[in-house]
Amino acid sequence: MTETIREAREEEVSLDPEPGSLHGQERTRASSVTPASSISRQAVTQSARLAGQAAVRTLALIDKPGSLVHSQPPTFRQAWDRHLECARHYEAMLLRWPRYVWGWLHLFIVKPLLNLTEWITESPARCAVAAVIGTVIWIWS
Repeated sequence: MTETIREAREEEVSLDPEPGSLHGQERTRASSVTPASSISRQAVTQSARLAGQAAVRTLALIDKPGSLVHSQPPTFRQAWDRHLECARHYEAMLLRWPRYVWGWLHLFIVKPLLNLTEWITESPARCAVAAVIGTVIWIWS
């Protein structure tokens, strides 16, 4: 029995690190580029990196030439021609005249407001001036 205890103690002693090697491990751990606590952040970092890459790919799709972002709005003449083309598609007078009315409303009310909004928001300075003028008009009204 004493021999098995002695053998167990010898195994414990052989498993214990030497004092010099323990300090070497601490020095290695202390001089490591990534601290031990950063391991728990790797999953978050990886998901943030993947989200960033997905955002870059999405912006690349949106920002390519010929997309809606880079296109110019149609001129008044082009818009009216398109309304006429759509109204003439219907042969029945019952359907054609509401389309003509909508074409005139769109051309004289909706499109100018949209063009003005686009012109104002085209530059930050113009947008700020428009906001100041709008605030003054709203306060004095």
